[in-house]
This record gives sequence, C-alpha cells and structure tokens, in this order.
Amino acid sequence: MSRTSSEWRGFRRAFWWTAAVTTGVGAVFLLLGAMQGPKLSTAQVDTVRVTEQAGQQLRLFANQPLSDIDASQVTVEPDAEVTVSVQNELIAVQFAEPLRYATDYTVTIENVASPSREAMSAFTHRFTTAPGSFVYVDRGAEVDEVLRARVDGTGRGEVLHSASGIEFAAPLGSAVVLTREAEGGTSLLEVVDVASGVVESVVLPERGLRIDELVVPQSGTTVAVVMSSVDNADAPTRRVGIVDLGGVGVVEWLTGLDGAVLQAQTVLPVPAGDTLLVHGIDGTLTSLPLADPTLALPIGQFTEVHAVSADGTRVSATDPFGGVALDLVTGEEERVNPSLFNDALVFGADFQLLSGDERVQRVAVTDDAGLAVANLIVADDGSGASRMLARTLDDAGSFGAFRVSPNNEFVAIEVTPSVADAVPDRRAINPQAESVTVVVVDIASGDLVRSVAGFGPGW
Repeated sequence: MSRTSSEWRGFRRAFWWTAAVTTGVGAVFLLLGAMQGPKLSTAQVDTVRVTEQAGQQLRLFANQPLSDIDASQVTVEPDAEVTVSVQNELIAVQFAEPLRYATDYTVTIENVASPSREAMSAFTHRFTTAPGSFVYVDRGAEVDEVLRARVDGTGRGEVLHSASGIEFAAPLGSAVVLTREAEGGTSLLEVVDVASGVVESVVLPERGLRIDELVVPQSGTTVAVVMSSVDNADAPTRRVGIVDLGGVGVVEWLTGLDGAVLQAQTVLPVPAGDTLLVHGIDGTLTSLPLADPTLALPIGQFTEVHAVSADGTRVSATDPFGGVALDLVTGEEERVNPSLFNDALVFGADFQLLSGDERVQRVAVTDDAGLAVANLIVADDGSGASRMLARTLDDAGSFGAFRVSPNNEFVAIEVTPSVADAVPDRRAINPQAESVTVVVVDIASGDLVRSVAGFGPGW
C-alpha cells in the first residue's frame, strides 16, 4: 500500500525531529564530558604487606590516560610520607614506610587531569590495613605448640602446628619454619604448610648436628641456621648454613673469603631477604648477598651485633666504647649513648633502631653507688630522657629477647616474671623458664596491649 504525500511529510518531520534531538543530546553529553575530569575506576593495595614492608604501593586506575602528578597533590590521613608516579591510566602511590596495623587510611589526590582535557577532578580511596599478629612457641609437658596471636585479640591465639621438642619457630609467608629435638641431642629442620598441615624435612649438611639458632627473614625463601656438632668435640662450633626453601631444600655450609665455613656469634637477615649479616667469632661483621655469597664484604668490627632496623638500612651494635649505629648504605658509624631514665644514669645493653633517632633498648638503672637496681625496656629518641616500655613487678623478673614489629608500632618482649621463682624447662637447646611470657607494648604510648604464655615472638 503506497503512502500519501501528507504521510511522507509527517514521517520526514518526525525523522528530522528525532535526529535533531539525538544530536542535541549527544552534544550535551560531549560538552559534559569535556567539562568533567578523569574518573577513578578501580584501586588495589595489599593491606597485609603495606604494614610489613616499606615501598608498598596503592595503585589507582583511571578511565583515561593522565597527566603527571606531584606528591604535593597527595594527602594521606593518617599522615604518611609518599611518592607518586603516573603511567598512562595508572597512578602509583608509594609509601615510604610501613603503615600502622588495623587503621583506616584515606588517600586523596587533587587536580587529577588528562593531557587531552583541561578539566580536573579529585580521586579518593579508603582502605583498612590488616591487624598485626605474631608467632610464638608455647611448650607443654609432652607436646609443644606454635601459635599465631593477633595484637588486638584475646586468648592464646590460633594453633598453627603441634609437635614434640620444638626448639625454635618462625613464620615464613604461609608456612612455619621450625627446629625440633632429635636423637642423640641433634636437631631436625622442618617446614610446615599451615593450610594443609604438611611437614617437610630439610636435609642438613652432615649427620650429628644440633641447631643453635634459626634465622628467618621477613621476605624471600632463604633461611639460615647456626649449627654445632654433637658427635665430634674437635669440630668447629656455630657454623653457618643456608637453604633456599623454594629450591631443593638442602642446607649448605656458608664459606668466607678464605674458603672456610663461617662461624658466627650472631646471624641477622636484612628485612628484604636478599642479604645476611654474619657477626663472626673474631668480631668481624660481614655482609653476604644471598644471590652470590662469595661476594662477602667485611663492614665493621664489633663486640656484639644486635638487630637490623625495619627499613634494612642500619644495624645496631656494640664496640669496646659503647653502642653504635652502623649505616649499611654509607658505612658510617654513629655513637649511641643511652639517655637518663627519671634523671638516673643507666647502663645500655642491646637495642633496635626505629625511624629517625628513636630506638628500643634494654637498660639497667643504677643507684647512687653505680650498682644496677632494675632492668627496663625503654624507648629512647636521644633527647636525653628515655621513657619506660616494660618493667617487671618489684623488679623481680628479667627480660629475654625483644622484637620490634616491621612497622615500628609494637615491641614483643619475652618476660620471666620472677627470676627467684622461675622453674627451668630443662630443654638442651634454647632453654626457657616455664613461666616465660610474651608481652606486646605499643611503642608510641607505652601501653601493654597483649600478653600470652610462651616465648620466641616473630612478626
């Protein structure tokens, strides 16, 4: 059926009207698009690693390529130092130091623009960091347990593994590395997959060895062990071996520049997991890159070496004249003298360096005659006065090892409440008092936030 001329005219009017409206709407949207700045599409951040390692990133993805952004455009609440870079649609906000545990962070970037448009916008992303937790050992009459406890939790925490004769234990990613007593006073080195419970044994370099020290970094898969022979009294003691648990799982001796197996007073991992610091029995501190341990580099001479700072740039030590902070980058040494405590002189012992000039240190308070009357764990910023973090009731107890969290927020301390009443657990390796506990203290406030029965805290 053919259309009349009036119908055609109506159709044409409707068509052009629709076309005009569509074009107008499109023009409006184009105009609005030109007037609007870029939009935030997605954001990514590892809420666990950002509390454990410096240099972690918040990655923000826009809906279009972006112009360069300066750090002055970025605001972080609570405050945190950052750097920022842009690559096409990606903004990478990099945190200079690990963030606080269980904290709500808001990151805002102002004046975000595209090279093709003048319009700017603001990007805002909020995230909550993971809660802090630590691994420790609780020995029983027949069975020992490795547990993980949250700093903000209650009770004993989660049992990760149970076994007899646990000497040392430390977390490594989703696994736990531990040493256990074996026949004839020797030791076993084992790796436990926490999710499956599967236990794998690591082969030691030779038979008849006991493990005197277990060294597990916060990153990487290479661990170190300090071992002595139980069968041969003439064998060198405290020899150092390393094993890449991501490889064949066999411990190999670590040799020095002279080709002999290294003997160590202390072995410390740099937090990045790529370097070991070995304090030899002759007092020499040596840096060994794990990628090629033959490139060993002597970096100092000390009577004691204590701990590596959380950022991996400095190590605390003691020489015949007192405390020393050694810069691992420049090699420069800075003298560290303990501040007064309540206007009283103290003797400084081992310490761990935090950010800036602050440190956590074990000290002995003296009386007017110069005799030690109390042992404390203090926070000291070098200003001349320290503040208390831990002190036992009536000064009857003692402190064992203490470990600062990777973000410098907490310190976990081994405490024996009363030395006079302490009952030893009679273990041959890493003996402890049956009453030993782990307390966790907030370094900034000095508040006690957690306490569990056990020892060997590891973050």
